Parts: sequence; C-alpha cells; structure tokens
Amino acid sequence: RDLREGEQLRISSGCLVAFSAGVDYDVQMIKGFGNVFAGGEGLFLTTLTGPGTVWLQGQPPQRMVSEIARRVPSGGPGLVVP
Repeated sequence: RDLREGEQLRISSGCLVAFSAGVDYDVQMIKGFGNVFAGGEGLFLTTLTGPGTVWLQGQPPQRMVSEIARRVPSGGPGLVVP
C-alpha cells in the first residue's frame, strides 16, 4: 500500500512484511486484561506514517501456523519425512 505524506496506517504488528525508506514506524503495546485471553494476539499495534510503500500480509504467521496445525489429523503415526 502506498502512503501519502503524513498518512498513517495502524496494523497488527504480525501483519507487517516490509516498508520502504521514508516510512516512519512506532510499535506500542496495547494494555488491557482482555488481550491475555486473546492468546497475546493484538498485544502490539504498529503505526506506520508515510510517505512510502508498505507491504502487508493478510494473516499473522502465528495464526497461519495455528490454522494449519489444527487441521492436521492426530492420533496417527505422525509425519514421516523420507
């Protein structure tokens, strides 16, 4: 996403892939008891300020790993790598 001069984008820190030179960033911890029950997700919020280009991913890596892991059948011999 291209950010104009002074334009801000606030995202979950796990969604950030990269950003170009010129983009300013700040990471803040979100306080609140409810965040503990969210498994720690959403505890950090990144604010990016343009100008520049920001590359994002749609799903934080830990969530993607969790989604894959919960779909893997259990109770079998496990993963066999030749």
